[in-house]
Amino acid sequence: MLWVCCTLPSLSLEVFEPGTAPRAIYDGPQQRALIHAADAAALAAGVYPGQTVAAARAVCAGLECLRREVSAESARLQTLALLAYASSSQIVLDAPDALLLEAGASLRLFGGWPAIRDGLRQRLQGAGHRLRMALAPTPLGARLLADLHDGAAIASPERLATSLARVPLARARLAPSAFNLLHAVGARTLGEARALPAAALARRAGIELTDHLARLYGDTPDPHPLWQPPQRFELRCEFEYGIENSTALAFPLQRLTREFSRHLLARDASVQRFDLVFEHQRVPITRLSIGLRTPMRSAESLFEAARGRLQQHALAAPALGLSLLADSLPPFAPRSPDLFDAAERGALSWEALVERLRARLGEDAVNQPVSWPDHRPEFAWRRLPEAGSENQPVVMPRPVWLLPSPEPLQARIVRLLTAPERIESGWWEQDVKRDYVIADLDSGQRAWLFREAGREGAWQVHGWFA
Repeated sequence: MLWVCCTLPSLSLEVFEPGTAPRAIYDGPQQRALIHAADAAALAAGVYPGQTVAAARAVCAGLECLRREVSAESARLQTLALLAYASSSQIVLDAPDALLLEAGASLRLFGGWPAIRDGLRQRLQGAGHRLRMALAPTPLGARLLADLHDGAAIASPERLATSLARVPLARARLAPSAFNLLHAVGARTLGEARALPAAALARRAGIELTDHLARLYGDTPDPHPLWQPPQRFELRCEFEYGIENSTALAFPLQRLTREFSRHLLARDASVQRFDLVFEHQRVPITRLSIGLRTPMRSAESLFEAARGRLQQHALAAPALGLSLLADSLPPFAPRSPDLFDAAERGALSWEALVERLRARLGEDAVNQPVSWPDHRPEFAWRRLPEAGSENQPVVMPRPVWLLPSPEPLQARIVRLLTAPERIESGWWEQDVKRDYVIADLDSGQRAWLFREAGREGAWQVHGWFA
């Protein structure tokens, strides 16, 4: 087996929207919060992981400190696993910031390691993440090589052992107690540690260290539970203070819908109904259901639909948390695009426009005319909230402009374009027996005419063609 490790060293920073000021992520209780990660500008100013927030702000003026969002990191790791699923069906989530893929079975399918490597980089970096990657015969070996050398690729256990022998213990991802013991007995590299008698090492350090070394070198199996694509989506935002106005929730809502869209794109799925769940301090949670006219997955359309409903929703109490939940994620069925699509870049999509109108005007205010199974022109269409698959356009040519009621023909017929089409129906309420034709008139218009079936009476105009 060959394992690929994709580490995301800046994941805790990358789950937030980009900013301009130096930024650090802190974790822990409010009274003793410590820096968990910092961006390049903050590190250059003297901020480092493990530092107190007060000390970090003292050494870096204008530092933006954000509380770590573990739930957002976990959700993003799930989304990235979906992106990596295109390269391997055997994926392991190595929380909190890494993915493991078994790539040995996929080498022939994709044409070798370079193709797999480039495909993974393109997808994960395209999602906005800094990435380190390595290939090795063992999961632990791949993780260690990814930390040491981005792009390293070792296919044989013998070469892996040779490479690991030179790794300093300080960079070997060992537990602090194991590192201190090995350092005390004079070992400085993994090769020197592995040369120690395993039985004596187990008595001194415990079986965890010898088992770790055996799995690292591939001497014993290293099984992991395989990740399975989730059948539902759930993502939560927590606020440090209660938000009283639903309009103020637009920014976290945009983050949730953008992450939701990434998840749907990675799964090649869509959604037609999802829920917004509000958490309050002394009030039970409240829920707002978002129903969409058609299944969709673009971040813009999802945000427009949710924001419109949210603006009309009165919060029961100040919100301390907001979650987005979706239980049904059907496969995405795109509409056939126009080869000569003239839509301007940045223009609002049709789906987003419809959802915005429905949100602002009401669920029943936006309708769509559809054909109806009735031969009589006056009753051959309906105005419905959404078109069902059974309401297909009529096959026979019909006028664009159907008059509210027929009118006597005033112009002269120049040419009949069709043979008479007889429409005979409605005996149960309004009996219709007519012969319809399409005709060009001396006025330059094209009309839809009829007269009573079997009679030579005057023509009536029922509609005009464009």
